Amino acid sequence: MDPHPIVTPAPVRSTNKTPASTSSLEPLVGQLVAAAGITIVEALGEYRDGGLTPRTKGRGGDLIAQLVGLYHFAIVDLDFDNVARVHGMAALRAADVSPSTADRLVDEVLRLLHKVVQTTLN
Repeated sequence: MDPHPIVTPAPVRSTNKTPASTSSLEPLVGQLVAAAGITIVEALGEYRDGGLTPRTKGRGGDLIAQLVGLYHFAIVDLDFDNVARVHGMAALRAADVSPSTADRLVDEVLRLLHKVVQTTLN
């Protein structure tokens, strides 16, 4: 697996003020999980090469923050972890990430997500 993959799905911000249905959020959750996972790979590569760049650190933080927002929005109507796992794995596999690596990346993204959620609740 290339430690510096090119695929980085960009989140789309809607100007529509009507809340999205939870089913339309599922692919977005998967894309954000995949993007966060790929950013983790990039961050590890940078760290190994001498230091994490502010750009990568900021992108990772932004992606986790977006996931936290979606988590709070959809937690009542959606099995968020399952959706994140299924759609995140699919998005990572579509980016040619091996199943075992994709599984580890989704686990790490969910671990970070829950850590931030727990921190915000305390």
